[in-house]
Amino acid sequence: MELKEAIQLRRSVRTFESSPVEREKVEEMLRAAMQAPSAHNQQPWEFLVVEGQKKLKELSQVHQFTTPLAEAPVGIVVLMNQKRVKTELFWQQDIAAAVQNMMLQGVDLGLGTLWMGVAPDEKNMAKVKEICKLPEEVEAFGLFAVGYSDRNRFKDRFDASRIHWESY
Repeated sequence: MELKEAIQLRRSVRTFESSPVEREKVEEMLRAAMQAPSAHNQQPWEFLVVEGQKKLKELSQVHQFTTPLAEAPVGIVVLMNQKRVKTELFWQQDIAAAVQNMMLQGVDLGLGTLWMGVAPDEKNMAKVKEICKLPEEVEAFGLFAVGYSDRNRFKDRFDASRIHWESY
């Protein structure tokens, strides 16, 4: 699939088929994530892959929008390791770029994904830290559900009225 097509087809998927996701596909998504641009090449990201239904159920209760994790075959806890941060102001942008790469790679692999924010809400970050028993220097950035989508969700979102040339 061409990148243009993956960008156009990417949608948030909240319901999944029960089919397991091949580990090779998850690894391809994580490889894509780690190719993201990063301020001062700090690459603050780490990833915790969760396939166990018990932990996915716990993570699905972090906040009202994380419930799809309960039925997802794979969850990825997107993390920030403070020891890798060189530029405090940009680590969230770095990791957001990594997550975008994961989503696009997922589309290319025929997978559906859902990015659920955790940071900067300290309460939600603490919940994930406790559930996953994260070390002190590691913080949760987001949760990411992965699976085979149970339907086609494409909708053209282009809106020319949101584009401004030269001035507003």
